[in-house]
Amino acid sequence: MRKSVFLLSLFVLPLYMLLQAQEKTAPFWGKQEVYLMNQTEKTFHLVDALLKENPPSSGNPALARKAALQLLDGIFHDTRLDGSKTLSQFMESRLSGLLEDMQKPLEEGMKVHKLYNDGFIVKTKSVTVAFDLYRGGAMKESPSLISDETMQAIVAQCDIMFLSHNHPDHIDPVVVRMFTDMGKQVIAPNNSLVGNKWVTHIRSEQIIDKEFKTKGGKLKILPGHQSELINNIHVVTTSEGFTFAQTGDQYNEEDLTWLLDVKTKIPALDVLLINCWANRFSDTIEGFDPKLVITGHENELGHTIDHRESYWTSLIKLEDVKKPSCLMTWGEVYWYKR
Repeated sequence: MRKSVFLLSLFVLPLYMLLQAQEKTAPFWGKQEVYLMNQTEKTFHLVDALLKENPPSSGNPALARKAALQLLDGIFHDTRLDGSKTLSQFMESRLSGLLEDMQKPLEEGMKVHKLYNDGFIVKTKSVTVAFDLYRGGAMKESPSLISDETMQAIVAQCDIMFLSHNHPDHIDPVVVRMFTDMGKQVIAPNNSLVGNKWVTHIRSEQIIDKEFKTKGGKLKILPGHQSELINNIHVVTTSEGFTFAQTGDQYNEEDLTWLLDVKTKIPALDVLLINCWANRFSDTIEGFDPKLVITGHENELGHTIDHRESYWTSLIKLEDVKKPSCLMTWGEVYWYKR
């Protein structure tokens, strides 16, 4: 009897395992969307593991990191996934790690956190500065790519936010309200959030040089443009002496007359946060003369496929840049030390 049971188990167990394996794949037959979502989730898990093993660094990234970024390009350029819960869950997962890092005290150097689109947060020992924080466009299954709860927690860690120009993927009124409700300063061009008395509006066709109230920082605002639309370029110097700039959507031929030599008009720049499709990309970077370049604005969902600015094209552009550079994706952190 025992021998029969044993022989039966030798047959039944492999059959049971085979049926289980079939159950994991057979339900996809005839269900293309279900298959796509499951494949995307599996890819995200792999990407997460690769990025954790190969974090952001200056210089030529490891092959495994390039592969992870190009896997993301494939997903973010699949328009069928736009607005999906799968993308939103991936973003939430990435930002949970970012938020955990932001909550740690920083005693040395500065950390650059990359969010969606051109959203960045720079943290030093004395101050945490945000640029163009945006929750993401309307989603099919949720109101935004980044949940209000997550963004609220991120805003709570910041001291001030600078807004570059009056486009909805750079100025999110809900995020602005989060800052002002917490009594935190928001600085924007004077054609943005008009009538909002809680926002500080600043614009001049000359370089503005001023101190801002938060933690003793100093600020220069450069009069940039995206085509004809005014676009403030913010250059921030912290009390520790770190200087960093964010260009917003700078793209204007006439501005190059002064941008290509702007290093003579600003403090020596540690980090330049530049939109990856800036006009005369490498020449503009030379004009700022930073110690490190970090690109932004890759993979904006909702754009046409050819205008989603992939990570692999940014890598190609950065090959012609003489300065050290770092290519980051959503929720990553780069620790800059002199």
